[in-house]
Amino acid sequence: MAKMYFAKTVRYEGSEYPPNTAFEVKDADVDDLKKAGGWIIEKPKVDNANKNKEPEKGKEPEKSELDILREKAIELGIDFKGNWGVKKLREAIAEAEQA
Repeated sequence: MAKMYFAKTVRYEGSEYPPNTAFEVKDADVDDLKKAGGWIIEKPKVDNANKNKEPEKGKEPEKSELDILREKAIELGIDFKGNWGVKKLREAIAEAEQA
């Protein structure tokens, strides 16, 4: 998040800020607020270590437990909904494997 201030009273995210008062804004809103007359005091911190991290050649990204369970459910022919969590998928897979 970045810190900005305005020379006039401004309303942001449901709060009203008096002139020359610093407040935090979302990184996505910085450009629009600059166009509206705001000044940046503190730029957003960018984490370059994890930004656009791509897997090395020959390696696949690690799959989450939920992704693994969904693949297993598809292999077993289980008709599941996209909002099912780990617990419900485990139960459905156990039920299908017993049958």
